[in-house]
Amino acid sequence: MSTEQGPKHNPALTDLAKTLRKNMTKEERHLWYDFLRGYSPRFLRQKVIDGYIVDFYCHEARLVVELDGSQHYEEKGLLSDQVRTDKIEKRGLTVLRIPNNAVSQNFSSVCEYLDHKVKEALEQENVSPSHPRAARATAPFPKGLGASRRRRQGGHGLQDESLGQQGCLSNKGAKEADPPPASREPPLDKGAKEVLIMKTVELYTDGACSGNPGPGGWCAILRYNGVEKELSGGEEMTTNNRMELTAVIQGLLALKESCVVELWSDSKYVIDALEKGWAWGWRKKGWIKSDKKPALNPDLWTMLLDLTRQHEMHYHWVKGHADNEFNNRCDALAVAEREKYA
Repeated sequence: MSTEQGPKHNPALTDLAKTLRKNMTKEERHLWYDFLRGYSPRFLRQKVIDGYIVDFYCHEARLVVELDGSQHYEEKGLLSDQVRTDKIEKRGLTVLRIPNNAVSQNFSSVCEYLDHKVKEALEQENVSPSHPRAARATAPFPKGLGASRRRRQGGHGLQDESLGQQGCLSNKGAKEADPPPASREPPLDKGAKEVLIMKTVELYTDGACSGNPGPGGWCAILRYNGVEKELSGGEEMTTNNRMELTAVIQGLLALKESCVVELWSDSKYVIDALEKGWAWGWRKKGWIKSDKKPALNPDLWTMLLDLTRQHEMHYHWVKGHADNEFNNRCDALAVAEREKYA
């Protein structure tokens, strides 16, 4: 939730921010009280910046976090959000827009994503690893440094379980395992680096929507070393493309380390935009396509592009409703989620 009001330091705007702090949305309260309130470096909530009230702000990381409900995905809401984001980012800040359903349906992974973005921001500011600002920001989420290495992981008290030492997926109810070995810089006299061989995970995704826009559902199935994990969810008012994107995002958020990801989807919108680099071009041009029209769903694309940087991604388009067992299962689960809101 973000509200535009008057000039900077407007007393009325400051009073409104105080009111919003007392009346936070369910998702804002969850993220604040269960994660950001005790996080270091410090976050502020309902912060006034250049005539806007942003949901959460970290001064040291120069990071703004906005939680978006369904009203933000209507045409007027998307345009307003883009104007607000552009103005805030001209101050040298980074704006992260996160859908409310990601907070409610995959909370711990959203926390890890935010922790990674804070670390990334601190590193971009050339903060020394020994500096207190860098040392305080620790959580079990791998830094996206390409296909060949991960950074050392630290603890942040997040209650995530693992499938065991054989897997890289989280699985509620499974026995918690020790973290996988981390790559590290060896003693200087050895003159060589430890190499980490990444695991290969298959990710099948699908989205469904009735009315478009209308009630929708999504599903992601992850497979690794004989272990499968199914994730699914839905929204009361959404679009088919948003559900397709959400499925991929939720699947990648479930990975607890950098992996080789074989992504299978029947959505040309998703596969072509990633494989052919279109989405990166939209982002570079301020979410404007080659035909000069706005690229839709920039909030989800921003999150997805950030997540793909954590892994070595391979893309596969599969024909929908055909003979791919896992695509068909994704479709059935996504439709089942959609029907819960119909």
